[in-house]
Amino acid sequence: MKIVKVEALPISAKMDKPLKISTTLFTEVRALIVRITTDDGIVGIGESLVRTAPRATKYLVEEMLAPLIIGQDPIDTGALWWKMFSAMRMRGHTKGTFVEAISGIDVALWDIIGKSRNMPTYKALQGMGRKTIPAYASSIFIGDVKEMEAQARKYLDLGYDTMKVKLGMGTRKDSEAIRVLRSMVGEEVTLMVDCNSVYDAGTAIELGRKLEQYDIYWMEEPVPPYDLEGYKLVRMGQPLRLASGEGEFTLLGFRDLLATNAISVVQPDLGRVGGFTEGMRISALICANNLQFTPHTGMCSGVNIVAAMHFGAAVQPFYMFEFMDLEHPLIEIFTGPIPRPENGVITLPDTPGLGVELDMKKIEKWIED
Repeated sequence: MKIVKVEALPISAKMDKPLKISTTLFTEVRALIVRITTDDGIVGIGESLVRTAPRATKYLVEEMLAPLIIGQDPIDTGALWWKMFSAMRMRGHTKGTFVEAISGIDVALWDIIGKSRNMPTYKALQGMGRKTIPAYASSIFIGDVKEMEAQARKYLDLGYDTMKVKLGMGTRKDSEAIRVLRSMVGEEVTLMVDCNSVYDAGTAIELGRKLEQYDIYWMEEPVPPYDLEGYKLVRMGQPLRLASGEGEFTLLGFRDLLATNAISVVQPDLGRVGGFTEGMRISALICANNLQFTPHTGMCSGVNIVAAMHFGAAVQPFYMFEFMDLEHPLIEIFTGPIPRPENGVITLPDTPGLGVELDMKKIEKWIED
C-alpha cells in the first residue's frame, strides 16, 4: 500500500450566533481538513487545527509535506512523522502551524490504517480499547449571568453532570458568575473553569482563592502557555488544580510544561500536537507523571472532535472527554451524525478507521479557493 495523493481543504463558515471567550468573539469557525488517498483506493481524513488563515496551513501540507510522503507506505507512521518533523526541526520549527500541518496528515494516516485493518482507529492504536468514554459539556460561554444560567440549564437537560465555564471577565465578575451557577446546578454537578490564558499570575491566584468555596475541579489556562514560571506561581499561590496543554506542541513541549510540576490535568489537542503518533507518546509522558489526561477540542470541525474521541479511547491516563456541544456549522459534516454524548457518555463508532466519512455536499460551499 502506497500514498498516491495528499490534499488539504481550507474551510471557513459563518456562525449563526457568535460565542465569546475572554480573548475573542467567535463569529466564524475555520478548519483545514486533510485527505490522503492510497493506491488501494482507501481515503483517510484528518484535521490540522487552525484559527485563522487555513490556506496558509494548506500550502504547508501540499507544498512542503506531501512530497515527503507520497509513494511511501502509510503504515510507517513513526518514520513518516519523523521525516516530516525533521524537514524543519533543525531550523527551530518545533511548534506552530508547521506542526499543526503534520497533525492533520498523521490523523489521516491512522484513519487509513484502521480502514486497511478493518478496525476502529482506537483499536488500531493498540491502546486501552475503550468502547465508551465519559464526557463533559463544553462550554458555558461568557455572557450576562442570565445567559450563562440558560446555557447551564441546557446542559443539565441533556444529561451532563460535568460542565466547563468560560471566565476572564475580571475576578469579581468571574466569581459572581460561578456563585450563581453553583447555586443553580447544585452540589452534585462538577464545574471547571477556563480563563483562556487571559490573566497574569497574580490575578489568577486571586481568582483561584475566590473560587475555592465553590468546589471547582480545575482552573484551565489561567496564564498564557509560554508563561511556565507563571504556572508555577499560580499553582503554589492558590488551591485549585490547574489544567493546561491545548496551546502546546509535540512531546518536547509537554516535557517542558510538565517539568513545572504545576499541571494536574493535561489537555493535548490532536490537531495541534502532531497527531496520533506524537499524541500517544505524549500520553505515555502524562502517564509516567501520574497526571490526568483529557483531550482538548475547541472551535474546530467534527473531524478533529471524532479523532479526539479515538485518542481518549486509546490512552491509558484518560479522565474525561471535552465535547463541544455547540451547533456551529462544521460539526455535522459527515454522511451520518457525529457521535454525541448520551447522559454524559459517548459510544465510539465500531466501523473501520475514524468511523465517519465526509459529506462533500455539506462542506463544498465553505471551501476557500
